[in-house]
Amino acid sequence: MIRNNFLNDIKVKHKLILVYLICVVAPIILINMIFYNNTMENVRLIYENHYRLSTERMAKLLEKDLNFVIAQANKIYMDQQLYELLDKEYENPLAFVDVYNNYFIPYIYLNGEVYSQISKMTIYTDNPTILNSAAVQRIDNAVRSSAWYKGVLSSLDKRYIWYDETEIKGDKSVITPVSIIQILNQYQGIDKYLKILKIDLYSGNILEILRSEGLRGQVLILKADKLIFASKNIEDYYKLNEYISKNQNQLVESWVDRHFDWQIINIMDLQELEQALREPRLRIIFLTLMSLFLSSFFIFLIYRSFYHRLNALSEHVSTLDEGNFTKPFPGIQGKDEIGSLIRAYNRMVRKIKLLITDVYEAKLEQAQIKLEKKQAELSALQNQINPHYLFNTLESIRMKSLEKGETETAEIIKYLARSFRRILSFQQDFISVADEVTSIKEFLEIQKYRFGSEFEYELDVEEAALMVQVPKLIIQPIVENACIHGLEKSEKQGKIYVRIKKDKQKLCCIIQDNGVGIKEEKLKLILDNLNSEESKSGKMIGIRNIYQRLRLYYGTNFDFSIDSIEGKGTTVKLLIPTEV
Repeated sequence: MIRNNFLNDIKVKHKLILVYLICVVAPIILINMIFYNNTMENVRLIYENHYRLSTERMAKLLEKDLNFVIAQANKIYMDQQLYELLDKEYENPLAFVDVYNNYFIPYIYLNGEVYSQISKMTIYTDNPTILNSAAVQRIDNAVRSSAWYKGVLSSLDKRYIWYDETEIKGDKSVITPVSIIQILNQYQGIDKYLKILKIDLYSGNILEILRSEGLRGQVLILKADKLIFASKNIEDYYKLNEYISKNQNQLVESWVDRHFDWQIINIMDLQELEQALREPRLRIIFLTLMSLFLSSFFIFLIYRSFYHRLNALSEHVSTLDEGNFTKPFPGIQGKDEIGSLIRAYNRMVRKIKLLITDVYEAKLEQAQIKLEKKQAELSALQNQINPHYLFNTLESIRMKSLEKGETETAEIIKYLARSFRRILSFQQDFISVADEVTSIKEFLEIQKYRFGSEFEYELDVEEAALMVQVPKLIIQPIVENACIHGLEKSEKQGKIYVRIKKDKQKLCCIIQDNGVGIKEEKLKLILDNLNSEESKSGKMIGIRNIYQRLRLYYGTNFDFSIDSIEGKGTTVKLLIPTEV
């Protein structure tokens, strides 16, 4: 925060310039920067959405074509007549040629190669009576050694997708030949020979779909980490992960077909995006400059209307002799707030001496009141009863008891004297847990002396907690309150349990009694009374004082709770920091 005296040392002219920069220039620039960022983000989102929609359209077209090819494969897979002709043993080559010309050539053409999605369709069989041809080929050693043949035989699926070696075409597009291979084994009894259908997808059709949207960005089709198609050549396409990682912020992707599991990645063209952003950027810059110009022009006019009068008033004040506050300001006043200020100044110079005198006398009166208050407190302290005679009397009684052999009575008198001396000792606010426990034990011994076998107590104190510093007389009054209000009215044998332990950075104190307990309405009244400025009840003042002292020492960094069941007893739990 800028100090007031620093601002007071700055001239009004410079303050106005500072206000202009902070309240006009900075907000205009900041708002327009935010507007610019939002506009640029919206344009980028529109551009990205355009790519996303284009990518989804390409995915749907590809999925439609691929599903069509799969449907054709399913249709052929269910054709029983085809199975019979492939499983038939032909008497001579002419018999097969006749069937080939009349059935297989039209069959392959009409069910496959007539469609733009299919480049080539071939049926393979190990029937020795069938001749090799363009549409139907015999499975020989060359076919058996091919990777696609081994792949389809080892595949658990009836249908197998085969990806051949990736190629780079003359137009710099990247193509991986894709084939759908189907083992024809639908009909039992027509399975004497192995029959395989191989449909090669038409790569040109896939590339045409990728280029159909006319996007300037790069479009890729991936299968896992393998590049299948690319609409344009990419540098070092075999370093696919590095290429995609480098363009991660420009990726728009979609998925194609559950059978193929292809991923289309569209990499946006940053130059095209930059061109789309150029027009709104220039428009926002122009609006920013116009806003600054117009606001600066009108602020300058307003500045001139009051700065001269303020400057003249400042010079007048600086010429006043020390202590001479009777000379009024002779300049132009005007009817605005500055004129009111000048008139108020002229009235002020006539009264300022009187005001200073009044303030000075008020301060003297306040100082006198404080002095009298301190004197009253000192007198009260001086009038306190000197407790030494009481200590001496108790010590004399204790010695007489010892002389008569009444050791138990002497011990109780010793505890009583120590407790009284400790209560009246205000030299320190904090004591160790060990000292507090000593005070508690002395108090409980006195209670045991009073009640005899009708009273028991148990102290459970961890050694690690003994040296922790706590506010004086915080735990002992709670124990005393448990004896007085909890046990004295109970007809059963009373018991007090005190547990003190160190839990990390907190000191946990639990005081539990098996006395008469507290009624629910009274407990609520006690808890409501803890935080009130004034006590709502004349009782339980000790508990409230303890709570107020804890809040004074620890603020809100402590926990204080009271749980009680009427007729069964009360438990008070205190959780305070081990360090103040």
